[in-house]
Formats: sequence, C-alpha cells, structure tokens
Amino acid sequence: MHPFLIAACSCLLLLSITFLLAFLRSQRLARILADQLVTATRQVQQDRQRLNERSELDTLKDEFISTVSHELRTPLTSIRGSLGLLSSGVMGSLDPKAQNLLRIAVTNTDRLIRLINDILDLERMESGRAPLQLRRCSLHELAISAVDTMTPMAEAAAVHIELTTAGAADGLFFDADSDRILQVLTNLLSNAVKFSPSASTIRVQAESTSDSILLRVSDEGRGIPVEKLDNIFDRFQQVEPSDARQKGGTGLGLAICRTIVQQHSGSIWAQRNLGPGTTFYVMLPRTARASDAQLPAPPLPVGEGCILVCDDEASIRTVVCEHLIQQGYECLEAASGEQAIALASQNRVEAILLDLYMPGLSGWETLQRLRDTPATAAIPVVVLSVLSPILRREIAGDAQGWVQKPFNEHLLFAELGRVLRRGDGPAQVLLVEDDYDLASVVIASFEQANVHVKHAATRQQAIRHCVTHRPDLLILDLTLPDGDGFSFVEWMRQQPGLDTLPLVVYSGREVSDVEMSKLRLGPTEFLTKARVQPKEVEELVLSMVQRLRRLGTLPQPPLNAASVKPRLLDAKTQQNSAKIA
Repeated sequence: MHPFLIAACSCLLLLSITFLLAFLRSQRLARILADQLVTATRQVQQDRQRLNERSELDTLKDEFISTVSHELRTPLTSIRGSLGLLSSGVMGSLDPKAQNLLRIAVTNTDRLIRLINDILDLERMESGRAPLQLRRCSLHELAISAVDTMTPMAEAAAVHIELTTAGAADGLFFDADSDRILQVLTNLLSNAVKFSPSASTIRVQAESTSDSILLRVSDEGRGIPVEKLDNIFDRFQQVEPSDARQKGGTGLGLAICRTIVQQHSGSIWAQRNLGPGTTFYVMLPRTARASDAQLPAPPLPVGEGCILVCDDEASIRTVVCEHLIQQGYECLEAASGEQAIALASQNRVEAILLDLYMPGLSGWETLQRLRDTPATAAIPVVVLSVLSPILRREIAGDAQGWVQKPFNEHLLFAELGRVLRRGDGPAQVLLVEDDYDLASVVIASFEQANVHVKHAATRQQAIRHCVTHRPDLLILDLTLPDGDGFSFVEWMRQQPGLDTLPLVVYSGREVSDVEMSKLRLGPTEFLTKARVQPKEVEELVLSMVQRLRRLGTLPQPPLNAASVKPRLLDAKTQQNSAKIA
C-alpha cells in the first residue's frame, strides 16, 4: 500500500478513535449531568416539601396560639372576675378561713394569667405578629413612669428606687415603641425589687451619646452567678429552682426584655456588681435631632370637676387628693364635718368623699346635714370608711357610693365615675359575648352601678337587640357562634345612628392595628381578656358613659326599627334581617 494511503488511514483511524472517545466522554458527562440534575430536582422538591411542612407548622402554631389565647383567656377571665367579686365583699362577708382560701385562689389565678400572657406575648413578638409602633420617645419620661408604676411594690418590700440622669434629660430622646420599652423597664425593676433585701436601694441610671441610649438598673441583692449571666435571658430560667415558688414570676420576663430590645436593634446584658447585687444594662441606638429639646411636654389630663375630700387625717387627704389630681380632678380638703358643709355650700363641688369616724361632727351627722341643706342636697356622697360596704344600707343609706379603707384607687375611681354619671335614667349597655359564664361575671360586676346590661350570645341576637332597643354603649367579643365581631361592626356602620355608637372591644386575642381600624365605630376602646378583668371593664364603661354624657354625645332615644337600613353583609344575613324587620 502506498505510504500516503497508510498515513491517511492512520489519521482517519486516530480521528475516529478520538471522536469515539469524545462521544463516550460526552455520553458519560451527559449521564453525570443528568444524575446531578435528577439529584438537584429531588433536593429542590425536598426543600419545597420542607418549606411547605414548615409553613403548615407555622400556620398550625398560629392557630394554636390564637385558640389558646381565646380558649384559655375567656374561662380564666370568668374565674378571676368571680374571685374578684367574692373577695371584694359584694356577695357578702366571708370568715377568715374562707378569705385565706380565696386569697390563695386569687394569687395563683393571677400567676397563671401572667404566665399565659407572657407566653403569648413572646410568641407574637418572635413570630413578627407584634410590629413595633415607633415614635420619638423620652427615656427620662419612660423611666419616671416605670419608677412610679413600681414604687408601690417597692414600698411594700421596704426598698427604695432612685433615678438619676447623666446630662440633660431633654437629650435622652430616641425612636422606639414606648409601650414596649416601658415593659422592659418595669420588668427589670420588678425583678430588682423581688431580689432586693429590705432597706436597700435600686438605682436606675440613664445616659446618652450621639448614637446610643444606655440604661442601668442596679440592685443590692444576692447577685447572679457568673455562669448564669447569659442563660437568665432564656425562657423559664431562674437563678435558683425555688425562685419561681418563693419570688413569683413566670421565668419569661427577661426573655421578653431581650426580644423587645433586639427588635429595637439594641442589646441587653447583666453583670455582677463589685459589691452585692447585679446590674442590668440596656443599650439602644438613637439618632440625635436638633428639635429634641423643644419637644412639647405631654398634655395634662383634662379636669373632670372638683371633689371635696373630708377626713380628719391629713395623710389620708393628701394621698386621696394626689390620686384624684393624677386623674385630672380638682381637690378641696376638709378636716371636719363643719368645714365640709361650709366648703360644699360655697363652691361648685361635683362629689364628696366622706369619712364616717371624725371628732366633733361625725360622718353620719355630716351626711344628714348635707342632705338637709338645699345648696348641698344634690351633691353625690361617697363614704370612705374602714367599715365594710355591706353595712351601707344600715348606717348610711343616703350615700351614693362606698369605698372601704385601705382603699384601692381603681375602686375609688369606679365609685366616683358611678356617682358622677349624668343624664336621665341608667345607661343601657349591650354585652355581646358567647361565653355565658363570663357574661354572668361581667353583668354581676355592674350590679351596684346604675347601668342596665343586656346580654346577646350571638351576632343575630345582637342585631335584633340593636334594632329594637338601641343601647348607649356596646361591649363586644370578636368570636361569635354565627359570625364574628368584624361583620357585626360592618353592619353597624351601615345603620344611621348606630355607626357612631360607643364601643368596647373585649376580646380573647390581641387585636392588630389593621384590625382596630376595621372595628372602630364611635369612641372605641380595646381590651384583652385575662389582661383586663371584668371589674376594670366596668370602670372603663362607667368612665366612658360619664364623659360622653357630659359632652352630650350619647345616642338619642331608641331608633324606630323602620329607620334601619335593610342592606346587610351577605345573603344569609339579609334573610335574617328581613325576618327581624
């Protein structure tokens, strides 16, 4: 064979082998790529499945939290409200043994309520369902508010709280959710009081730089071991296992503090003092503004009228007047019955707080003379006495209210709100609540108030009542067996005269800002069951009724059913409404 042909054949053979090898290599590479593609596809499918499972778990978790919120808070509110009515003496006096058992029940119910509220708070914050409401805040003002809140607890433990500010107070401004930061401060102060020995001092120090706010809370207690300084911010952590029983608390306070501070892009930590005790530090970012020093002071509360306090003890008058002034009332003081009659005759007095045991003219005689004097006969009188309210009818039937010493300021304001209510006839309140036990407790809390409470257990009953007997004010639960509070409020908005009805939303779950906007009618307040007890609902309702009647904004006489628009939310509701009409 010619050498050229041999060379050509060799080249062709080499090329063929090369192409064959390249083909085989490409086939192998294709198989590898195919295998990798299959593996990647399976991985994507597994990741997607895991994401779906996680999403389903998150949904189940949210549903669980929502269910726990309502299903636990509602019965707990009933239990706590019932215990509160029993312990207040409204249902009659109890012997000392029964009182002690009742005290134990109230204490442990409050502890359980705090635990549930703390768990739900923590879950809502960590899941992002409790967004921050940022605004310009003064750390100095928040610290003062926290100290004022915790001072009664500190005084009961014989502990002093001292607040100092480094630099000008008007330089402690930053952007934050003021309610959340106040929650952090009160939690830290509460812990400090619990673990401080009597006659010790808790020091609160606030300072700022151009880019941060620093707060210190130092106590003189037993201190926290170095190895536990980090994990005390974890859930259900206590320095000693017995602390939960001996000191109270849920073990979640510091975990909530850490979550709130981290939401604000800040940091929180604890250090042992060189001497006794521990110091907690909170550092928050800030941006200084030229206008901070010129921020207006918070508005003073609007006065609700002048109250005359008659008591021969000057210290009692001082304490009562301080509480009243904080609530916006003006005060007159009288040290005797004669002086009280003279002041009431010469001044415009909205109500009189009257002690019964006084030298000279006693409270009984003073009350009788006030009733016999034309200038003072119509002034409401609230007895402020060491005697139990169960003696009211026997010894002071002419008094409109009664508060027992040592007084609870909330009950004092409730009694004042009750006797100062203006307008003809009792206020008509409609309670829309599907839980009959809680409804009974709420209604019982109004028994001594000049308020008529009607109960509707379903949305349809509530609609029927509003059409035929329009209330002055509505207390509304959001979960109803035949709908929800949102659809009921939407129906109310479509009815002339009902669209401005004063409303108290009393729900077992937290209500978001978006949901609040969907629920507002006239003056609207939002309360959460278990956080707010039925007695406090009564106080709020009486306060709203009093304020609205003074302003002349309560609804006019009941609507004629024919004036209510028939257009409702859905076909089923239209049928029900047609039956009503």
